[in-house]
Amino acid sequence: MYHSGCLTVPKNINIYAHHFKEFCTVQFTMTTSNRVRWVFDCGNWFPSENDWSKASRSIQLEEKERIGRFVFKRDAKRSIIGQLMIRKFLSEAIQLPWSQIKTKRDLNNKPIIEGFNFNFNVSHDGNFVVFAGEENISIGIDIMKNCYKGGKSLKEFFRLMHRNFHLNEWAYINKGTDMNKTSLFYRFWCLKESYVKATGTGLTIDLKQICFVPKNELKKDIILGDTELFVRGKLMSDWSFHEYLYDDYTITVCIKGSITPVNFKLITFQDLISNAEMITEEDENYCKLYFNKEEHP
Repeated sequence: MYHSGCLTVPKNINIYAHHFKEFCTVQFTMTTSNRVRWVFDCGNWFPSENDWSKASRSIQLEEKERIGRFVFKRDAKRSIIGQLMIRKFLSEAIQLPWSQIKTKRDLNNKPIIEGFNFNFNVSHDGNFVVFAGEENISIGIDIMKNCYKGGKSLKEFFRLMHRNFHLNEWAYINKGTDMNKTSLFYRFWCLKESYVKATGTGLTIDLKQICFVPKNELKKDIILGDTELFVRGKLMSDWSFHEYLYDDYTITVCIKGSITPVNFKLITFQDLISNAEMITEEDENYCKLYFNKEEHP
């Protein structure tokens, strides 16, 4: 699956400027917080057998089994890091021991925790896994690398995908060079994905009825917060979108309400497992299976 008119003069520009150097360089000590934005670079993580054993024993059995079915290391790594992010956030936010954190998946396969009003979402593409967590606020996140990597020609890809966009959105995407079109396509797709993930509807809704209206272009070191959403022509003023541009990736966080954006923090494997507990038995065969896989297709 690929992840992913009406331009008016903005009445109230809401742009947040932040320096992103810490995005990829800072090592830090994580503290308990109910509002987090994390990023993990899987492209620079090459787990040892001991690392993979710790990671796989620190997640719920059903998730461990699901991850074990991935064909390639890349997909398994991104998925297990997402699970560790979820457990790290919940253990710190709720102040429960790691072993007492129990998540399940809803009808749209979204991980949730019952009995607590903490919301979280994970996304990944390319080398990066990103995570957003909030208390009492619906949230969705999506990341896409601004590089077309499909097997079809870009023209054919656009011909097939335009049906998922409002006419005004598609007019916006189709301006400029092919490179600009690709970046704009992924920007709108991230907006749509983050919204349907936040609402919990998944991609079952008619995406043509969702129209995003950007007020400004994405730029590095700036978090945009002024893109508007219209659903069936109605302004959805109770939803906010924080858009980030990092390197050649677009990241969008969708939030119910209006709150100050949070900058992303780069985290390491040691950060993620610093308070982890081993909740399943050691499984040498599970580790061997992982290390026998190819890195990617």
